Amino acid sequence: MSGSNASQLRLARTVGLFAVMASAVAGEYGAGINFVAVQSLSVYPAVQYLVPVAMAVTGLVLVTKVFMFARFSRVMPRAGSAYVWIVRSVDPLLGFIAGFLWWISLTAAMGFIAFVFSNFLGSALTGLGLPGHLLTTHIGRTIVGLAAIWGVYALHASGVKNYGTFVSILLWLIVATALTITLIGFTTTPAHFLDLVAAKTKLTFTPPKAGPGPSLGAFFSVCALFIFAYGGVSAAPTLGGETRDAERTVPSGLVLGWLVALVLYTLVAAALLHAAPWWAIVELIKSKHAGLVTAPGLVSVVAPHWVGVLLNLVVAIIVGKTLGPQLLTGSRLLFAFGQDRLMPEGLAGTSQTQVPAAALRTTAVLASLFLLQSVFIGWSLGVIIRSLSVLIVWGLVGVGALMLWAGRRGEGQGWAATIASDPWMPIAGLASVVICAVLIWFIAIAPHTPLVFQPLFQTAVATLVAVVLYARARGTIGADALAAALATPPAE
Repeated sequence: MSGSNASQLRLARTVGLFAVMASAVAGEYGAGINFVAVQSLSVYPAVQYLVPVAMAVTGLVLVTKVFMFARFSRVMPRAGSAYVWIVRSVDPLLGFIAGFLWWISLTAAMGFIAFVFSNFLGSALTGLGLPGHLLTTHIGRTIVGLAAIWGVYALHASGVKNYGTFVSILLWLIVATALTITLIGFTTTPAHFLDLVAAKTKLTFTPPKAGPGPSLGAFFSVCALFIFAYGGVSAAPTLGGETRDAERTVPSGLVLGWLVALVLYTLVAAALLHAAPWWAIVELIKSKHAGLVTAPGLVSVVAPHWVGVLLNLVVAIIVGKTLGPQLLTGSRLLFAFGQDRLMPEGLAGTSQTQVPAAALRTTAVLASLFLLQSVFIGWSLGVIIRSLSVLIVWGLVGVGALMLWAGRRGEGQGWAATIASDPWMPIAGLASVVICAVLIWFIAIAPHTPLVFQPLFQTAVATLVAVVLYARARGTIGADALAAALATPPAE
């Protein structure tokens, strides 16, 4: 590679520990807790009152993923993160398929986030006496969603340092909002909440008669669904190519971000289900009062009007900001594909602000298309596909840890020897494979969903596209040249 080409691939190493931690938290705390946590009862009502438990359990089992990602980040911090690790520790084709599915699911999640952003913004405007309902029409959702996606694109295009500042500021806003919701939720009795919401909606709430308890299958399905909420933890390792002292900073930021998200998620989910009984939430969903079946919606019922309005506005910002870490991760995946020559090398080019401009544009365009799917077809598909892809990537990183430990890959390379010598890596790898297999089993088939929109069907389509792209790259540059390029870590 010539010096000029090498300079085109160089990313700016400008962000520090706090920005890495903030990116992880910003990638997690958003629609997952403010929308999906409560709305999970619309898809799996049999989980009943165990929603907060499912949220906590999901976060706790992620410790194996966090440990492995931190360990890999210490020896190979790269923009492509898990994709780069899987390609070099498991298999190039499997790694590209997983990475490509991950990229597709990220853009699907961006479409969902842009879609639901209008809900929160519309509620905030309605509280201010403005016609916020216009934002929740098909046209309103489309305009607001596109504005959010391309606004975040402009932020990224201005440079990663600005992105780091953005998520660092928002981290404090996230913590303050989560603690406010927690305080209001735990200080509100269910009886008081039901009285207020009955007066607001004119509905009559009657507790269900004694019946079967929560379903174990529904519990595991909700845990798998909540993988979506914790998917943002991967936003930390994807800063590996743009972080100062990345071998030390990225693992530390990743662990801290996961811990913050776990605590905040558990507190908020428990507070919400303390104030609002699960069966009342189900009734609100069935009666089309979707605006109340969100974290700020439920809280605004019991809080003073000005608090509800302010909370809706702040949560709208928090939900919308999730697009930032998602666009970061998606664009850096494309950047890594271009570096490995599995997709056009132009995707690995950088702009004057040292960001992968072509990769950013491509990701934003596909996210805009998924926004239209969420508006005109449904939101739950994007959430489930995102969860499925996170589980596949997580599980394959576990396979990679086991293969390195067994000496099947990375022979003669220092990074591989470091991973293989860690006695905890095979334990974390095996646990991850088992956890992911169980959760994939419970989420692979979406209830009441046509075949063409089933997660497994769309995963199969994405896999076919990835195989075609891989075969094209192999035919273009040659099998030996491709194998050599994918055997060692990419230069950044």
